Amino acid sequence: MKHDSPAGNPTIQSGGRHRRIPFAAVGVIVGVIMIALAATVVLRGRRAAEARKQTSDLLLRGHAAKAEEAGPYTPRAAGILQFSKDIAPIIWNRCAPCHRPKQVAPFSLLSYSDIKKRAAQVAEVTAKRIMPPWPPEPMNPRFEDERRLTVDELGMLQQWISEGSIEGDPSELPSEPEWHDGWFLGKPDLVVTMGKPFKLAADGRDAYRNFVLAIPTNQRRYVRAVELRPDNPRLVHHAFMFVDPTGQSQRLDGKEAQLGAPYGTQMPEGQFLSYQPGRGPAMASDGLAWTLEQGSYLVLQLHMKPTGKSETLQASVGFYFTDQAPTNTPMKAGLTCYTIDIPAGERNYVVKDSFVLPVDVQAVAILPHAHYLARDVKGFAALPNGTRLPLIHIKNWDFEWQGAYRFADAMSLPKGSTIMMEFTYDNSTNNVHNPNHPPKAVAYGVQSTDEMAELWLQLLPRNAVDRALLARAYAEKSDRVYDERSQYLLSKNPNDPKGHFTRAVILLNQKKVVEALKHFNLALAADPNYHEAHFTLGVVHLMNKNIGGAEIAFKNAIRTDPQDYRAQGSLGNVYLEQGRMNDAVAQFEIALRINPNDPTARENLEMIRKRMP
Repeated sequence: MKHDSPAGNPTIQSGGRHRRIPFAAVGVIVGVIMIALAATVVLRGRRAAEARKQTSDLLLRGHAAKAEEAGPYTPRAAGILQFSKDIAPIIWNRCAPCHRPKQVAPFSLLSYSDIKKRAAQVAEVTAKRIMPPWPPEPMNPRFEDERRLTVDELGMLQQWISEGSIEGDPSELPSEPEWHDGWFLGKPDLVVTMGKPFKLAADGRDAYRNFVLAIPTNQRRYVRAVELRPDNPRLVHHAFMFVDPTGQSQRLDGKEAQLGAPYGTQMPEGQFLSYQPGRGPAMASDGLAWTLEQGSYLVLQLHMKPTGKSETLQASVGFYFTDQAPTNTPMKAGLTCYTIDIPAGERNYVVKDSFVLPVDVQAVAILPHAHYLARDVKGFAALPNGTRLPLIHIKNWDFEWQGAYRFADAMSLPKGSTIMMEFTYDNSTNNVHNPNHPPKAVAYGVQSTDEMAELWLQLLPRNAVDRALLARAYAEKSDRVYDERSQYLLSKNPNDPKGHFTRAVILLNQKKVVEALKHFNLALAADPNYHEAHFTLGVVHLMNKNIGGAEIAFKNAIRTDPQDYRAQGSLGNVYLEQGRMNDAVAQFEIALRINPNDPTARENLEMIRKRMP
């Protein structure tokens, strides 16, 4: 099963409108796994605040999470702790969001009897910090909605269980929170639902599926939030949501998913759209909505886990709109390494990367991503004044519990700050998560049995000018990383097609066209069916007025993937350049049959028909 990061994939338009060729557009994996972030900068909306009101009341009574205290737990007097007065609010706040009927956990933890019969298990998993699942270490700045038990909460729970789990007077039990099993953010403005329930087998492998849902909008809309609502939440481990403005994703409906942005789809620019049980969605603040174009499709990518009996799942997604167009757009910037090569038995393999910020930004959220061999994951920022700020630290990485985290307050990072990552991997028998027995050498790759190292930040520049400067600096940084990847691949195999293709794209971005063409040809000599190499070569030829070369390249791209509307439309552009109007019309019509929303094909077709008698 593939587990590459599901980022938005910008596409090269028919006819090669964009000069810079983004790597994601040409098949190099870039992106974000974005577990548990349903919107951007979080200023809780009115509906979300109301949904949490009762739990918040409990917190104000002194029973809820405080900031992680320094120092050890101070035991209470023996026998004084009771479920009704002391423990119930902790359980309701930290455990019950998942451990209640119709939620993801396999059993409920609501009543005294629920806790009493599982007291030993609760004591063990909380003492080991397995539950509640919150991988990051406590730190300042804090993350929003931290599920980690504070020192005081954990100490009280452990003491209460060790003293026999005293119930106390049931009349002193506070009112149980009003659980919101409906829409967390209130009634959506638009709801789309899977066409039919998906039947999950009783056991066996986890299921990864794409479900494609038409979004019935007749105009451009601005989206403040999306909320996933599965009718059987306990089946869903996590989910990603992508937007497809082309309609190409319809052929993926119901099919096995390769985790990552499906071809032709993307996450809205700068956004993390995802779902993880126990963590609610949030509204974007004013001015930070994202744009949904008319006629788009939603690709819902579900990771489902068997429960021991055959069950069905049908999910809905709610959209929350605003009339306010976005006035600023966040940007995702990632640190990564594409040259991972971990020897069998290596216990301390370290990967690092860094990026210097060219402008002032606010860091809104952070997302680390790795596979099974990662053990220690760190992200931090070095400020120009020498201060070092922690961004995230996960001491015991667990592939099953990775996620994205919003800072409780956006972090201000001044121009000149260096964001850094340091990931440590253990490819020995000491790593209980190692999928290989005995261990074997593991390199970078998108399969879950390969390895990855990514640390993504959602950054908010001050304005559009700063965003452009940030994007340019990040693109240059990405080119350097991809260049390292190409050199690594070619050092392992001088005929590696991906190595030559990656090198070709880097050279194109450096405007070294002759050298780039050499590497395109070497890539295609090694793999004559390399679709993206054929297509991108056609774009290069077309941009450089080599019409004959472009025709050959686009025909080869169509041969290797007849459903690529970009290649079909680009061949139409070739015919247009050659004055072959009837052939151009035929090609644009093919492109529009595949993707009725292809603006380039539609505009060119309309132009030709106006000119033809």
